[in-house]
Amino acid sequence: ATPTVDEETVTGVLKRHNWTDIGAVVDVTGSMAACYAQIDQWLALSHTNKLVQYFVFFNDGDNKPNKDKVIGSTGGIYAVHTNEGIAKVLTTLDTAKKNGGGGDGPENDIEAIIYTIGNCSTCENIIHIADNQATPRDLILLDEVTKPIKVIVCKYIPGTLVNPKLLDIAYKTGGSLHTLDLDIETLGSLKVDDTIQVGTGTYRLDVTGFIRIA
Repeated sequence: ATPTVDEETVTGVLKRHNWTDIGAVVDVTGSMAACYAQIDQWLALSHTNKLVQYFVFFNDGDNKPNKDKVIGSTGGIYAVHTNEGIAKVLTTLDTAKKNGGGGDGPENDIEAIIYTIGNCSTCENIIHIADNQATPRDLILLDEVTKPIKVIVCKYIPGTLVNPKLLDIAYKTGGSLHTLDLDIETLGSLKVDDTIQVGTGTYRLDVTGFIRIA
């Protein structure tokens, strides 16, 4: 079978970069079902080349009603060190998927990122496999993120538009954003009112973050 765009994205991004000691933060809410093949590839790769040290899977609160979700403590976060073995990694992923579909659209991405950094001091490269079609509800927590975040965009078809909030995560943490065919690694040099072309979209940086203008 021909690999999908999502399947090719992770392998493509990894081949272009020499990242090691990775902490991988992975959205496994229901809307990410299209990306599970991508996640499976990661698991296989991490097992083979030992580049990933730590996986954190998040499902936005274990089916908690939306009204009960509190910023910063929504929960539904499942973590596993890869040296515990591939079987443990797979069961952890499975539990995270089974225990919650996420409910509403917004997710607790930043909470999961902060958890990853706090629990893996040896993770040098924090990679966030993000849903291009969902906006994190907890962007207000970005100031608490202490490492650059490498955002890998899932559910992005080349030629479509990148969610500006994912650009914000990369920019505000001094990180980068990656798709199948793009590596946006110069966000840190932008100043307010600068514009950047990402795929077919043009984005302007204002004081709050990126806004798509074309």
